[in-house]
Amino acid sequence: MVDSQIISFGNFIYNEQDISPNQLGVTSRQINYWIDNKVTPFIQKQQSIDEGDNKGNKKRTKWIRLNLVQAVWVCIVKELFSLGISIGDLAELAEDIWNKPRKDKYADKVIKDYIKNNKDLSKEAKEILRGYLEDELLMEHYLRTVINPFTDLVKSAILREKLPHSLIYIPSTNEHEFLMHDSELMLKLGSTYLENTLINIPIIPILSKVLAIDIGNQKKDIFYLSEIEKQIRDIVVFKKPKSVEIAFDENHIKPIIVTDQHKTKEELARYILENKIKKGSKLLIDIRSQGNYKITLISK
Repeated sequence: MVDSQIISFGNFIYNEQDISPNQLGVTSRQINYWIDNKVTPFIQKQQSIDEGDNKGNKKRTKWIRLNLVQAVWVCIVKELFSLGISIGDLAELAEDIWNKPRKDKYADKVIKDYIKNNKDLSKEAKEILRGYLEDELLMEHYLRTVINPFTDLVKSAILREKLPHSLIYIPSTNEHEFLMHDSELMLKLGSTYLENTLINIPIIPILSKVLAIDIGNQKKDIFYLSEIEKQIRDIVVFKKPKSVEIAFDENHIKPIIVTDQHKTKEELARYILENKIKKGSKLLIDIRSQGNYKITLISK
Protein backbone atom coordinates (compact mmCIF):
# COMPACT_ATOMS: atom_id res chain seq x y z
CA MET A 1 0.00 0.00 0.00
CA VAL A 2 1.13 3.56 -0.68
CA ASP A 3 1.38 6.13 2.08
CA SER A 4 -2.11 7.55 1.49
CA GLN A 5 -3.65 4.08 1.62
CA ILE A 6 -1.81 3.25 4.84
CA ILE A 7 -3.17 6.44 6.45
CA SER A 8 -6.70 5.72 5.18
CA PHE A 9 -6.55 2.15 6.42
CA GLY A 10 -5.26 3.24 9.83
CA ASN A 11 -8.09 5.75 10.19
CA PHE A 12 -10.62 3.09 9.23
CA ILE A 13 -9.23 0.63 11.79
CA TYR A 14 -8.47 2.91 14.74
CA ASN A 15 -9.99 6.36 14.49
CA GLU A 16 -13.50 6.00 13.09
CA GLN A 17 -15.63 5.29 16.14
CA ASP A 18 -19.03 4.72 14.56
CA ILE A 19 -20.24 1.43 16.03
CA SER A 20 -22.66 1.32 18.95
CA PRO A 21 -22.43 -1.62 21.39
CA ASN A 22 -26.19 -2.07 20.91
CA GLN A 23 -25.54 -2.94 17.26
CA LEU A 24 -23.41 -5.83 18.53
CA GLY A 25 -26.12 -7.08 20.87
CA VAL A 26 -24.44 -5.57 23.96
CA THR A 27 -26.50 -3.35 26.25
CA SER A 28 -25.27 -0.10 27.80
CA ARG A 29 -25.35 -1.77 31.19
CA GLN A 30 -23.16 -4.65 29.96
CA ILE A 31 -20.54 -2.47 28.26
CA ASN A 32 -20.33 -0.14 31.27
CA TYR A 33 -19.90 -3.18 33.54
CA TRP A 34 -17.10 -4.50 31.32
CA ILE A 35 -15.39 -1.10 31.25
CA ASP A 36 -15.59 -0.81 35.06
CA ASN A 37 -14.06 -4.28 35.41
CA LYS A 38 -11.24 -3.59 32.91
CA VAL A 39 -12.47 -6.15 30.41
CA THR A 40 -12.61 -3.62 27.56
CA PRO A 41 -9.55 -1.36 27.99
CA PHE A 42 -9.25 2.02 26.26
CA ILE A 43 -13.00 2.32 25.60
CA GLN A 44 -14.48 5.55 26.94
CA LYS A 45 -17.45 5.14 29.24
CA GLN A 46 -20.78 6.87 28.59
CA GLN A 47 -20.56 10.47 29.79
CA SER A 48 -22.84 13.41 30.49
CA ILE A 49 -21.24 16.59 29.16
CA ASP A 50 -22.19 19.96 30.65
CA GLU A 51 -23.07 22.41 27.89
CA GLY A 52 -24.44 25.10 30.17
CA ASP A 53 -24.78 28.76 29.26
CA ASN A 54 -26.03 31.91 30.97
CA LYS A 55 -29.63 30.76 30.64
CA GLY A 56 -29.15 27.53 32.50
CA ASN A 57 -27.41 24.20 32.59
CA LYS A 58 -27.73 21.76 29.72
CA LYS A 59 -26.27 18.29 29.59
CA ARG A 60 -25.53 16.18 26.54
CA THR A 61 -24.95 12.44 26.68
CA LYS A 62 -21.81 11.22 24.95
CA TRP A 63 -22.65 7.65 24.01
CA ILE A 64 -20.11 4.84 23.81
CA ARG A 65 -18.84 4.39 20.28
CA LEU A 66 -16.34 1.77 19.14
CA ASN A 67 -13.79 1.62 16.37
CA LEU A 68 -13.49 -1.54 14.30
CA VAL A 69 -10.94 -3.43 16.44
CA GLN A 70 -12.74 -2.48 19.65
CA ALA A 71 -15.99 -3.81 18.18
CA VAL A 72 -14.30 -7.12 17.29
CA TRP A 73 -12.94 -7.37 20.83
CA VAL A 74 -16.36 -6.65 22.36
CA CYS A 75 -17.83 -9.48 20.26
CA ILE A 76 -15.11 -11.83 21.52
CA VAL A 77 -15.78 -10.83 25.13
CA LYS A 78 -19.50 -11.37 24.61
CA GLU A 79 -18.87 -14.87 23.23
CA LEU A 80 -16.46 -15.88 26.00
CA PHE A 81 -18.84 -14.49 28.64
CA SER A 82 -21.67 -16.58 27.16
CA LEU A 83 -19.44 -19.66 27.50
CA GLY A 84 -19.11 -19.08 31.24
CA ILE A 85 -15.69 -17.40 31.41
CA SER A 86 -15.64 -15.31 34.60
CA ILE A 87 -15.32 -11.54 34.63
CA GLY A 88 -12.02 -11.89 36.50
CA ASP A 89 -10.54 -14.21 33.87
CA LEU A 90 -11.75 -11.90 31.09
CA ALA A 91 -10.06 -8.95 32.81
CA GLU A 92 -6.82 -10.95 33.04
CA LEU A 93 -7.08 -11.89 29.36
CA ALA A 94 -7.72 -8.25 28.44
CA GLU A 95 -4.66 -7.22 30.43
CA ASP A 96 -2.49 -9.67 28.47
CA ILE A 97 -3.92 -8.70 25.08
CA TRP A 98 -4.18 -4.92 25.47
CA ASN A 99 -2.04 -3.64 28.35
CA LYS A 100 0.95 -5.96 28.33
CA PRO A 101 1.97 -5.03 24.74
CA ARG A 102 1.58 -1.36 25.69
CA LYS A 103 3.89 -1.76 28.67
CA ASP A 104 6.34 -3.79 26.57
CA LYS A 105 6.33 -1.02 23.92
CA TYR A 106 5.29 -3.42 21.18
CA ALA A 107 4.25 -0.48 18.97
CA ASP A 108 7.72 1.05 19.15
CA LYS A 109 9.28 -2.17 17.87
CA VAL A 110 6.73 -2.44 15.04
CA ILE A 111 7.34 1.13 13.88
CA LYS A 112 11.13 0.75 14.05
CA ASP A 113 11.01 -2.50 12.06
CA TYR A 114 8.67 -0.89 9.53
CA ILE A 115 11.07 2.01 8.98
CA LYS A 116 14.03 -0.35 8.66
CA ASN A 117 12.54 -3.04 6.43
CA ASN A 118 9.99 -1.31 4.21
CA LYS A 119 11.91 -0.27 1.11
CA ASP A 120 8.84 1.30 -0.50
CA LEU A 121 8.33 3.74 2.36
CA SER A 122 8.97 7.33 1.30
CA LYS A 123 11.62 9.46 3.00
CA GLU A 124 8.91 11.84 4.22
CA ALA A 125 6.90 8.99 5.74
CA LYS A 126 9.99 7.68 7.54
CA GLU A 127 10.62 11.10 9.07
CA ILE A 128 7.02 11.28 10.24
CA LEU A 129 7.28 7.85 11.88
CA ARG A 130 10.55 8.79 13.58
CA GLY A 131 8.78 11.87 14.90
CA TYR A 132 6.08 9.65 16.36
CA LEU A 133 8.71 7.59 18.19
CA GLU A 134 10.16 10.73 19.75
CA ASP A 135 6.74 11.92 20.96
CA GLU A 136 6.31 10.02 24.23
CA LEU A 137 2.82 11.39 24.90
CA LEU A 138 1.61 10.24 21.49
CA MET A 139 3.21 6.83 21.86
CA GLU A 140 2.03 6.19 25.42
CA HIS A 141 -1.53 7.47 25.15
CA TYR A 142 -2.38 6.51 21.58
CA LEU A 143 -0.10 4.39 19.38
CA ARG A 144 0.81 1.86 22.08
CA THR A 145 -2.90 1.42 22.81
CA VAL A 146 -3.85 0.64 19.20
CA ILE A 147 -0.85 -1.29 17.87
CA ASN A 148 -0.54 -4.75 19.38
CA PRO A 149 -0.67 -8.41 18.25
CA PHE A 150 -4.47 -8.44 18.47
CA THR A 151 -4.93 -5.42 16.18
CA ASP A 152 -2.35 -7.00 13.86
CA LEU A 153 -4.57 -10.10 13.76
CA VAL A 154 -7.62 -8.04 12.81
CA LYS A 155 -5.71 -6.08 10.17
CA SER A 156 -4.36 -9.28 8.66
CA ALA A 157 -7.86 -10.75 8.48
CA ILE A 158 -9.18 -7.65 6.71
CA LEU A 159 -6.40 -7.69 4.14
CA ARG A 160 -7.04 -11.40 3.53
CA GLU A 161 -3.39 -12.29 3.60
CA LYS A 162 -4.12 -15.89 4.60
CA LEU A 163 -6.73 -17.85 6.46
CA PRO A 164 -7.46 -18.90 9.15
CA HIS A 165 -7.35 -16.09 11.69
CA SER A 166 -8.41 -17.10 15.20
CA LEU A 167 -8.04 -16.35 18.88
CA ILE A 168 -7.20 -19.57 20.71
CA TYR A 169 -8.14 -19.40 24.40
CA ILE A 170 -7.31 -21.99 27.10
CA PRO A 171 -9.83 -21.59 29.98
CA SER A 172 -7.94 -23.73 32.50
CA THR A 173 -4.79 -21.59 32.31
CA ASN A 174 -6.30 -18.33 30.97
CA GLU A 175 -3.64 -18.30 28.27
CA HIS A 176 -4.17 -17.40 24.64
CA GLU A 177 -2.54 -17.53 21.22
CA PHE A 178 -3.32 -15.85 17.92
CA LEU A 179 -3.55 -18.11 14.92
CA MET A 180 -2.79 -16.39 11.62
CA HIS A 181 -0.98 -16.99 8.30
CA ASP A 182 -0.81 -20.75 8.76
CA SER A 183 -2.66 -23.77 10.09
CA GLU A 184 0.14 -25.22 12.24
CA LEU A 185 -1.98 -24.95 15.36
CA MET A 186 -0.40 -27.65 17.52
CA LEU A 187 3.11 -26.60 16.58
CA LYS A 188 2.31 -22.99 17.46
CA LEU A 189 0.62 -23.81 20.74
CA GLY A 190 3.14 -26.43 21.82
CA SER A 191 2.67 -29.87 23.32
CA THR A 192 1.76 -28.50 26.76
CA TYR A 193 -1.66 -27.47 25.42
CA LEU A 194 -2.56 -30.94 24.19
CA GLU A 195 -3.91 -31.82 27.64
CA ASN A 196 -6.16 -28.77 27.93
CA THR A 197 -9.47 -27.74 26.40
CA LEU A 198 -9.12 -25.04 23.75
CA ILE A 199 -11.70 -22.48 22.66
CA ASN A 200 -11.25 -21.40 19.05
CA ILE A 201 -12.86 -18.07 18.16
CA PRO A 202 -12.56 -17.44 14.40
CA ILE A 203 -12.13 -13.78 13.52
CA ILE A 204 -13.65 -13.75 10.03
CA PRO A 205 -17.31 -14.31 11.07
CA ILE A 206 -17.01 -11.60 13.73
CA LEU A 207 -15.28 -9.25 11.34
CA SER A 208 -17.96 -9.86 8.71
CA LYS A 209 -20.63 -8.83 11.19
CA VAL A 210 -18.75 -5.72 12.31
CA LEU A 211 -17.92 -4.64 8.76
CA ALA A 212 -21.56 -5.05 7.76
CA ILE A 213 -22.58 -2.73 10.61
CA ASP A 214 -19.91 -0.20 9.65
CA ILE A 215 -20.93 -0.27 5.98
CA GLY A 216 -24.55 0.29 6.99
CA ASN A 217 -23.61 3.15 9.33
CA GLN A 218 -21.36 5.02 6.95
CA LYS A 219 -22.58 4.13 3.44
CA LYS A 220 -19.09 4.97 2.24
CA ASP A 221 -16.49 3.50 -0.07
CA ILE A 222 -13.74 1.44 1.53
CA PHE A 223 -10.46 1.79 -0.31
CA TYR A 224 -9.38 -1.83 -0.04
CA LEU A 225 -12.43 -3.09 -1.98
CA SER A 226 -11.98 -3.43 -5.71
CA GLU A 227 -14.36 -1.65 -8.07
CA ILE A 228 -16.17 -4.91 -8.72
CA GLU A 229 -16.63 -5.54 -5.01
CA LYS A 230 -17.92 -1.99 -4.51
CA GLN A 231 -20.53 -2.46 -7.21
CA ILE A 232 -21.74 -5.72 -5.68
CA ARG A 233 -21.86 -4.16 -2.24
CA ASP A 234 -23.77 -1.11 -3.47
CA ILE A 235 -26.42 -3.27 -5.10
CA VAL A 236 -27.01 -5.30 -1.95
CA VAL A 237 -26.73 -2.47 0.58
CA PHE A 238 -28.48 0.38 -1.20
CA LYS A 239 -30.88 -1.15 -3.74
CA LYS A 240 -31.99 -3.78 -1.22
CA PRO A 241 -33.07 -6.44 -3.74
CA LYS A 242 -35.02 -9.47 -2.62
CA SER A 243 -32.37 -11.79 -4.04
CA VAL A 244 -28.89 -11.44 -5.51
CA GLU A 245 -27.35 -14.47 -7.18
CA ILE A 246 -23.57 -14.23 -7.62
CA ALA A 247 -22.18 -16.63 -10.23
CA PHE A 248 -18.79 -17.17 -11.88
CA ASP A 249 -17.95 -18.12 -15.43
CA GLU A 250 -15.20 -20.49 -14.35
CA ASN A 251 -16.80 -21.68 -11.10
CA HIS A 252 -13.48 -21.09 -9.32
CA ILE A 253 -15.39 -19.75 -6.33
CA LYS A 254 -18.53 -21.43 -5.01
CA PRO A 255 -21.53 -19.25 -5.97
CA ILE A 256 -23.75 -17.86 -3.24
CA ILE A 257 -27.24 -16.42 -3.19
CA VAL A 258 -28.02 -13.49 -0.92
CA THR A 259 -31.73 -13.05 -0.22
CA ASP A 260 -33.97 -10.89 1.93
CA GLN A 261 -34.04 -13.78 4.43
CA HIS A 262 -30.36 -13.25 5.21
CA LYS A 263 -28.64 -10.41 7.01
CA THR A 264 -27.73 -9.18 3.56
CA LYS A 265 -24.89 -6.80 4.41
CA GLU A 266 -23.30 -9.38 6.72
CA GLU A 267 -23.56 -12.08 4.06
CA LEU A 268 -21.90 -9.81 1.53
CA ALA A 269 -19.15 -8.69 3.92
CA ARG A 270 -18.37 -12.32 4.74
CA TYR A 271 -18.33 -13.20 1.04
CA ILE A 272 -15.93 -10.40 0.11
CA LEU A 273 -13.61 -11.28 3.02
CA GLU A 274 -13.49 -14.99 2.26
CA ASN A 275 -13.10 -14.79 -1.51
CA LYS A 276 -10.73 -12.98 -3.78
CA ILE A 277 -12.16 -11.40 -6.92
CA LYS A 278 -9.53 -11.10 -9.61
CA LYS A 279 -8.56 -7.63 -10.75
CA GLY A 280 -9.85 -6.89 -14.22
CA SER A 281 -12.94 -9.04 -13.81
CA LYS A 282 -16.02 -7.89 -15.69
CA LEU A 283 -19.38 -7.52 -13.99
CA LEU A 284 -22.61 -8.36 -15.83
CA ILE A 285 -25.80 -7.34 -14.03
CA ASP A 286 -29.08 -8.94 -15.04
CA ILE A 287 -32.07 -7.11 -13.50
CA ARG A 288 -34.86 -9.63 -13.06
CA SER A 289 -38.48 -9.39 -11.99
CA GLN A 290 -39.64 -8.60 -8.44
CA GLY A 291 -36.47 -6.76 -7.48
CA ASN A 292 -34.05 -9.65 -8.08
CA TYR A 293 -30.56 -9.39 -9.56
CA LYS A 294 -28.22 -11.91 -11.12
CA ILE A 295 -24.58 -10.88 -11.06
CA THR A 296 -22.09 -12.75 -13.24
CA LEU A 297 -18.37 -12.18 -12.80
CA ILE A 298 -16.27 -12.95 -15.86
CA SER A 299 -12.57 -13.15 -15.09
CA LYS A 300 -9.81 -12.74 -17.65
